[in-house]
Amino acid sequence: MNLKRLFEIQKQLDNHIIENKALQGQDLLDEKVLALKVELGELANELPEVFKFWSNKKNNYEKALKEYVDGLHFVLSIGLDHGFHEDLAGLAIESIEWENVTVQFLELLRIDWEKYECGEGDYYHSGLEMFLSLGEMIGFTWEQIEQAYLDKNKVNHERQESGY
Repeated sequence: MNLKRLFEIQKQLDNHIIENKALQGQDLLDEKVLALKVELGELANELPEVFKFWSNKKNNYEKALKEYVDGLHFVLSIGLDHGFHEDLAGLAIESIEWENVTVQFLELLRIDWEKYECGEGDYYHSGLEMFLSLGEMIGFTWEQIEQAYLDKNKVNHERQESGY
């Protein structure tokens, strides 16, 4: 997955939304963090085998991938707000996997996405690594994620043009 490219594509979408909705100069970080957490919940709901011990429902990986890339849009957008894309060239992206998918979700929900400190204790960087690792833990390939992201990004641009 080419993260630099995805950040650039996300920046175009963010700019499109800001212009279309007349949001210039507004701090939208809190709204983006809440939206990300909602998307994580929607993603979890498509994976009932992960946590719904009381249910016999099966995971819906097709819908889960769509929810995952919805979350990825907000992860990237939050990173843009923090200027993380500028630090990306010098930073390694590593896998951070907790003992299972349930704990991975819980840890992602605990991340303080609003804070950004480059280097030691970097909340955003750790969150990005955990989010990308979650996709792998669910079983998505980098190719699937990137293609689904590009497909949804196109839909998001179309929605802005149609008054969504």
